[in-house]
Amino acid sequence: MEHAGIAILQTLERSAFGLGIRDAVLIYPIANVMHVLAVLVFFASVAIMDLRVLGALRDDATDAVIRRFRPVAIGAFCVLLASGLILFTPEASAIIRNPSFQIKLALIAVGLLNVVWMERALKRGYPGMTARAARLPAALSLVIWLGVAAAGRYIAYI
Repeated sequence: MEHAGIAILQTLERSAFGLGIRDAVLIYPIANVMHVLAVLVFFASVAIMDLRVLGALRDDATDAVIRRFRPVAIGAFCVLLASGLILFTPEASAIIRNPSFQIKLALIAVGLLNVVWMERALKRGYPGMTARAARLPAALSLVIWLGVAAAGRYIAYI
């Protein structure tokens, strides 16, 4: 099973898409910069929403803050996926074996599940009030997404 997965990733590396990224001078560095900028925007928007759920930034209601920053976080996440695919493709079979990359993927999955948990918890609140049940997933969100960023940075050093 693992061998078949590696073969698929090697095919991706040798595809026109993979070779195009590998041979181009600017695609990889531009994707790298876009990835870092998207991480900053994504984490900043998530942190603002999480901190509001945790009781900070009380000038606006929690639902108003989430309505304002969720599209920003989703947009940044889409840029992360696209730029991450560009960064992953030229060395996919090697990167997939990197423990830090595997941790990053696992944390992303946990982070997305945590979003579902927080959504359900927020629905338990009264109109205009933040549900206390949303505080734990909000705090975990900050830790998880910082962990994703740290694991992503660590990929180059393992």
